Amino acid sequence: MFTMAQAQEVIAKFIHTADWHVGMENYSRVDPQTGLSTRLGDFLRSIDFVVDYAIKEKVDFFLFAGDAFKTREPTPTHQREFAKRILKLSRLNIPCVLLVGNHDTPNAFGKANSLDIYSALEIENVHVIREPQLITIKNVQILGIPWVSRKEFGEIDTLIEPLYNQVKSDLPLVVTAHASVEGAVFGSERSVSLGGDMVISKTSLTKHPQTAYVALGHIHKRQVVQVQPPILYSGSIERVDFGEENETKSFEIVEILKQVQDDKITYSATHTPIPTPARRFLTIKTTISGSDPDPTATILSEIKKQDFKDAVVKLIVDFPPNSNGDIKINEIKKALEDAFIIAGINKNIEKTNRNQLGDGVNAETLSPEDLLEKYFQSKGFSESRINKLKQLAKTLAEE
Repeated sequence: MFTMAQAQEVIAKFIHTADWHVGMENYSRVDPQTGLSTRLGDFLRSIDFVVDYAIKEKVDFFLFAGDAFKTREPTPTHQREFAKRILKLSRLNIPCVLLVGNHDTPNAFGKANSLDIYSALEIENVHVIREPQLITIKNVQILGIPWVSRKEFGEIDTLIEPLYNQVKSDLPLVVTAHASVEGAVFGSERSVSLGGDMVISKTSLTKHPQTAYVALGHIHKRQVVQVQPPILYSGSIERVDFGEENETKSFEIVEILKQVQDDKITYSATHTPIPTPARRFLTIKTTISGSDPDPTATILSEIKKQDFKDAVVKLIVDFPPNSNGDIKINEIKKALEDAFIIAGINKNIEKTNRNQLGDGVNAETLSPEDLLEKYFQSKGFSESRINKLKQLAKTLAEE
């Protein structure tokens, strides 16, 4: 219970979401009714869930923290479907803040990013942040830090200092960034990156005393990097691959609170993850013994124990050494016919001597970058050539 000397009120409510990656269509087939990818349908279903939730909750604004599309040059179909959802919010007078992420950023200076069309057409209630910028929406100041060049990341404090100086002392501040922040833990998206991201310090994002909440995008794994003020990755809203099999996909509903105590005003935030109806991924594993008279029956027995209906399923079967791995694939596929799609049936025949890369180093213990270097060394490449190839691979991975 609050006294006259201490009072608290909710002054704004908004959605924090990121990393929609429209156009990710792995583990997919063509939907006979729409002619589109069934996985596109999955992503759009989750997006619709977020948008409809925002409308139902009558939020003050909708904050998207970057990576609208899978690629920097989305197809017209993907652009159309994304636009439908943004316009739905706009027409209901829900302001949308769209932060430009690395997947939205062109690979050449001067090219438009995949969200620039909203600025060019001056779509009402849509605000695109393509460079560090401070805007005010519904009595909340929003300092946006989009994906910028490596050089700019290295100078990020200098870039945003003038914006912090413009922050009004009588309104709360929400900082949003599409970046890697110190202390964050990568999800499976890290496994495809050979190079390291530039990392922003938590201090850089919370240095202004008006900061009530920091909304992050870029990392798919939902996580609270700092408790107070909250620094938070909302995570992606749909699973991309089996590396995210066990992650709950969600977005955040955030409330900005104003506290008054002894005539002093401070701001804080509460946040709650809201799970999305993301497609399930399921890995089914079983091991066949050397004396098993009917491996197929053993596999079918394991399948019956699993709830795989409408899931993307991968089956992994481990066989003993010297086994030929013979199983009845058609029977197994028939047993899995209620799955959304069978991503693969992998037969692993154990080897007595595991393959290693020099000096007894097992490939499974190496990072992608180290594994690539070992491969080049096995080919007899010179050190200078290896370094050049590694740099090219790093550049490709960062695009």
